[in-house]
Amino acid sequence: MAYSEVAPLVSPSSLQFNPAWIDALFSPGQQVYLGFSGGVDSHVLLHALVAQLSESQIHQLTAIHVHHGLSESADDWVVHCESVCHSLGIRFIAKRVILQEQASVEEAARNARYQAFQSIMTNDGVLLLAHHRGDQAETVLFRLLRGTGGKGLSGIPEQRVFAGSEARLVRPFLTLDKQVLQDYAQQHHLCWVEDESNEDERFTRNFLRQGVIPVLKTRFPQMEQQISVTAQRIAADYRILAGFANQQLDQWCDEYAGLPLRFVVEKPREERLFWLRYFLLRWDISLPHSQLGSIDGMFLSAEDKQPEFAFSHGRLMRHQHVLYLLPSDQCVVLGGLAEGIALERSFDRVVLISTQTKTDQDNQDCELRSRPQGASLVMPNGKTRKLKKWLNDQQIPSWWRDHLPYVFQGDTLIAIGDLWRHPDWQGELRWQRSPDLPWITKSV
Repeated sequence: MAYSEVAPLVSPSSLQFNPAWIDALFSPGQQVYLGFSGGVDSHVLLHALVAQLSESQIHQLTAIHVHHGLSESADDWVVHCESVCHSLGIRFIAKRVILQEQASVEEAARNARYQAFQSIMTNDGVLLLAHHRGDQAETVLFRLLRGTGGKGLSGIPEQRVFAGSEARLVRPFLTLDKQVLQDYAQQHHLCWVEDESNEDERFTRNFLRQGVIPVLKTRFPQMEQQISVTAQRIAADYRILAGFANQQLDQWCDEYAGLPLRFVVEKPREERLFWLRYFLLRWDISLPHSQLGSIDGMFLSAEDKQPEFAFSHGRLMRHQHVLYLLPSDQCVVLGGLAEGIALERSFDRVVLISTQTKTDQDNQDCELRSRPQGASLVMPNGKTRKLKKWLNDQQIPSWWRDHLPYVFQGDTLIAIGDLWRHPDWQGELRWQRSPDLPWITKSV
């Protein structure tokens, strides 16, 4: 039985883990990780979990502490966390991160934290985090005030898969009240760190936690529980809705996972945004409503344009009125080609087999150069064709046009991968394309 099919706790008010859940989670060979900030929540999760693990299971557990460097006490927190893990016999890893410039420090720290977790975890590992019911209520309120859609109101998921891998994130305390964790910590005389930034109400989440939620609870004592239940119901509705949406997208999308826009172009705007949202969610990409609106305007516009929407996970581009999710673009590697030596590039592999010409005289070294502007190609019938028109004839996707292997010998363009070669050039080139970048040369 999979751990995802078993309740992690014996009861909602208990910190006693379900033995069946532990056995499923710590199956043979499974690596389990725990996000350990050193605060009371993560300390309780670590302590309560270790108390029920066997010796072999303890060896499968690793605590990860992310050092953001935002606090003067950050180095002390690392020492504290390492000491706690040492006393419990748990492997400990501290990861220092540098925050990227973003509008929100909170968001930058969160992104850096999850990137750090993924950099350490195995591809199929499981990460445990100590978010509780109060965190859920805070998140739902924060998203509501920010202007989220229905999916945002589903709050923090109890489980999810990390984008780009099979690793999973699990929050076994998500239905628990914060007081349960505090009572456990006091009962077991745990020591934890206090992040002074949690008191800074310049941060929206802190403002909600310190100034808003306590006031609401005086009027609605069960507020956090009710919000948690509502979020669970919305999450269940969205799982069902996502299932239906994916069934339809499976029928619409082509063999390269592209979305033919003819299926959505005539629909009302909000329905178009709905399909764009679920198309991206197939790769665990969630974008704000405003960005979905931008995508709608870019890609459902005139067909003669070549729009590109780039974001941190990749980019969206259109070919033959089909929308494709592509990896981020990479610099084109250029330079000399030596016979028999493969040149590995971002999206392909080029091997020059031979450089023989018809006359076999004045053979010069071959090299890859950038796409020549205004060049003309000599066709087998002796006529010429402008390179730009030839690329259109071949229906080469725009994302491949700069990445094609343009092979020169001296000042003469002698080959473009295995697609074209100069009639006077009798050499041989082997070109292998990466499946990461779709190669689509026919109308879909």
